[in-house]
Amino acid sequence: MPMNEGNYIRGMRWVVFISSFILLVLILTAWIKEGLFRDWKSYQHDYSNLMEEIDSLSGIKLVETREVYQVNLEELGRIDRCVTCHNGLENPSMAGFPQPHKTHPGDHLKNHPVAKFGCTVCHGGQGRALEMHEAFGRDPRFHWPFPLLSQPYIQASCGKCHLAIYSESQQFEGTDIFYSGKEIFRQEGCLGCHKARGVGGILGPDLTEQGEKTKHEYSFQNIAGDQSISNWLKEHFRDPEMVSPGSQMLRIDLPDEDLDALVTFVLGLAKPDIPFEYFSVEALREFKHDRNLLPGNMIFSFSCTACHGKNGEGKDYRHFIMGVPGILNPDFLRMVSEDYIQFTLRKGRSDRQMASWAPVLSGWKDKEIDSIVVFFSDRTRKSQIRNNQLLGEGDIENGKGFFETNCVMCHGSDGRGGIALAINSDGFLPVASDRFIIQTILYGRNNTAMPSWYDMNAKQQADLLAYIRSWNTKQGRDYQANLPPGDIRKGALNYHYFCSRCHGEFGEGDTGPSILNRNFLVAASNAYLYETIAKGRSLTAMFGWSHDVHGDERLDKQDISDIMEFMRSTIDQELTYIYAGANPGDASTGKKLFQSNCADCHGEFGEGENAPALNNQELLSAASNGYLLGTISLGRSGTAMPSWGRGEENYSALSGKERQDIVAYIRNWQRIRIKYGSR
Repeated sequence: MPMNEGNYIRGMRWVVFISSFILLVLILTAWIKEGLFRDWKSYQHDYSNLMEEIDSLSGIKLVETREVYQVNLEELGRIDRCVTCHNGLENPSMAGFPQPHKTHPGDHLKNHPVAKFGCTVCHGGQGRALEMHEAFGRDPRFHWPFPLLSQPYIQASCGKCHLAIYSESQQFEGTDIFYSGKEIFRQEGCLGCHKARGVGGILGPDLTEQGEKTKHEYSFQNIAGDQSISNWLKEHFRDPEMVSPGSQMLRIDLPDEDLDALVTFVLGLAKPDIPFEYFSVEALREFKHDRNLLPGNMIFSFSCTACHGKNGEGKDYRHFIMGVPGILNPDFLRMVSEDYIQFTLRKGRSDRQMASWAPVLSGWKDKEIDSIVVFFSDRTRKSQIRNNQLLGEGDIENGKGFFETNCVMCHGSDGRGGIALAINSDGFLPVASDRFIIQTILYGRNNTAMPSWYDMNAKQQADLLAYIRSWNTKQGRDYQANLPPGDIRKGALNYHYFCSRCHGEFGEGDTGPSILNRNFLVAASNAYLYETIAKGRSLTAMFGWSHDVHGDERLDKQDISDIMEFMRSTIDQELTYIYAGANPGDASTGKKLFQSNCADCHGEFGEGENAPALNNQELLSAASNGYLLGTISLGRSGTAMPSWGRGEENYSALSGKERQDIVAYIRNWQRIRIKYGSR
């Protein structure tokens, strides 16, 4: 039966009536809740009662009537209503009361008044909100990108504006955890993989940008507990692979409080989107990439220790998928030259984790790269005697023991010569002063096979010198050679005409030793150079150019002085390449020796399996033949690399010729020659 029009109208009236009633109830409920039961109103009511109870005349009574208070911060692009609930924020009478009435701790508001800074620029949270869960922004049902920071992470906000990474800036009240994180950040070598404020490695993400991310740019799929950025970072440091599957980052094995400090520091690396006048001078300079230079030891700690170890000990190839060489290993320091370190820092190693630290990539400055090189050099000079007054009486037998253990493998029995020059020679000992001999032993010869015995104490030096001197009663001395002033241009011509045929076009050594070598030229007096050039060296191919030569090739004092002047002019001359230098070994024989003695660790083709890769163009451009020969001869103490010069319990010593053959085979892998180009 169809509904008549009257019934339809009455039905619609009831629908309208009931809907209107429900709407009115909802409006009334919302009005009552908003007008009478809002949290902020009850807080203000409580605050008024407290103020009346304590009858404080020293406080600043903020609440006269109940209303919303807000701070308009146009420069910061935000509106903060936090003082609506936190009425006692600037009232010293509220110091002993609980939140939200409690006075702000410390003296922070003295330099950060609420009227200028508000609250959320430091504390985070949603400044416009009037309900606690909305203001805190931590409820996972809501999507506020910058939730309120809890302790200790609130200290990160100080770092964003005030605290510099690369200088000893003033430590503010309440930033002890941030500063602890800064020290941990340095000790863990985080800049080895990550950049921060424009400086660091390129293997991992930029931590400045990491600190600028919002909560919603992180995946919390593998995070247990609090779904916050701080907890994500903490769990990531603790177990990177678990939090970010596929991550190559190593675990940071630290107690919780240290991880909290590190998280605080990393959160403080971000640059907040606020005007520059809010930043300290030190922080602003870092954001503009204008900062103080750091010393080499600090750069080493910031950038190298994550891979090479806090003490430069490296990572054992037997225990790590990709081992890392020990770069403060004493035998490495004996052999490595400043050129090698400089080249490796600037060029890196292809196909390895060692990236280039050239300033254009790393953000470190040229002088800072140089300071890392100095850091390595200084490690080998701590025990060296720097004066010329040597040394006291030495024990010949003790010196003989040291010589037979460490020197015979190259210089031969009784110093008569082997793969290195004879030093038991009438052409050497009567010319070489004690200072020259000791300085040569301590400093070695860069880019040659002569190591630096930098860790010898004075007694050991005296003993070894006594043994060497026992071979010959004649003793060389430093004296003022009476020579005319030299001409560098003429000396260069004479060097290349007379000397380069044996000593190499660049003085790197060929059939004769390296003589355009800084270590040699610093140690050698003018008297030593003149006597050697003029009179030659017995038992070698070096004849005396003023005694043994006749005709036009005979050199007089002026000619020799010119050559010496040219030689000295090369001390501070920058290299074009690190020249490999001489090696008379046979590559085909060396191949067989390498495969039987070296391939198990270094790989059949030197690709590096359980030891460093030798078939690497950056390594071969940095390492001279002398470096390779010296490393094979000495080995690396504390590692699986034996001394093939001495021989060890499980390894028979290789002859000098065999070691040279292996060097020739390794050099055979070099396909390109990379320029030294330190700038």
